[in-house]
Amino acid sequence: MIMFIDSNYWIYLFDKRTPEHPYIKKHFSSIYDSNQLAVNVVVMIEVMHYLVKRLGIPIAKEKWELFSSMDFISDDLTFQNLDDVFIELSKYSHVGIGGRDATILAFLSRANIKNICTHDKSFRNIPNIEVIDPIPENL
Repeated sequence: MIMFIDSNYWIYLFDKRTPEHPYIKKHFSSIYDSNQLAVNVVVMIEVMHYLVKRLGIPIAKEKWELFSSMDFISDDLTFQNLDDVFIELSKYSHVGIGGRDATILAFLSRANIKNICTHDKSFRNIPNIEVIDPIPENL
């Protein structure tokens, strides 16, 4: 199975100080060896930004090297696929999907990926997408 991993999931995985970390760590351990993971460049930049700003450069560099060395199915944001992003944003902005999320939906559609690991509730409003969120509702 292919699973797209959203930035909040990576952030909780890499930052042990977050209350979500134990749930994500346990879930990631259960999916890593048995699934293909997918990300897009927008998610990678968002994670990079968080690592540098919140964890400091020495720790960020270590975690970034680990993250960027993983074997992903990936997608770049190009001028040629901006129309796909526009289509997704137009269809779902009313349910909380913003520009960054629309880049994810465009990639999911192009790559025929149906699963996303995220704590972002907006994705639950998208038909034909299975949201996987191991974090308890009350957290």
